[in-house]
Amino acid sequence: MAAAKRSSKGEPRRSSVDRVHLDDIDREILDLMQRDSRTSRAEVGRAVGLSAAAVHERIKKLERSGVVAGYTVTLDAELAGCDLLAFVEVFIEQPSNEVRFLDEVSGMPEVQECHRITGAATCLLKVRTSNRRGLQTLILDRINALPGVRGTETIVVLSTTKESHALNLGAAAD
Repeated sequence: MAAAKRSSKGEPRRSSVDRVHLDDIDREILDLMQRDSRTSRAEVGRAVGLSAAAVHERIKKLERSGVVAGYTVTLDAELAGCDLLAFVEVFIEQPSNEVRFLDEVSGMPEVQECHRITGAATCLLKVRTSNRRGLQTLILDRINALPGVRGTETIVVLSTTKESHALNLGAAAD
């Protein structure tokens, strides 16, 4: 039997079927937190018409439910020296090779995202490296060397107009 997926705090994650009910105030709180998670509870409370204590309790509830999965810092990739962004389609020969591939790719720090997709490719990776040589090494020596990988197709990003992790909660239906 497969182990349950865990959050970064080791707590069991809800499956996508276990939807959490979010009321309008929860959505407002989450929208504010997505824009700036360092906003004080008092400031959020003023914006949504609640006390700081009430906002704190709602945020704790959202964390326990798994809706708030964690907190992170957003870095400027160019200033941090990781400004080469590429999307890599990976073609895997047999489904039996997918589990090992996904496990190996999960341990590669250059891989920011890994998605199983429909179409000719099996997975789509979002990767960041410091330069072309780093991208070449990642693709040729590490990804293509994995068992079952029969090839890749890489798209190098020239510029980015919009990049966001924020979810549009205003459009979500209950």
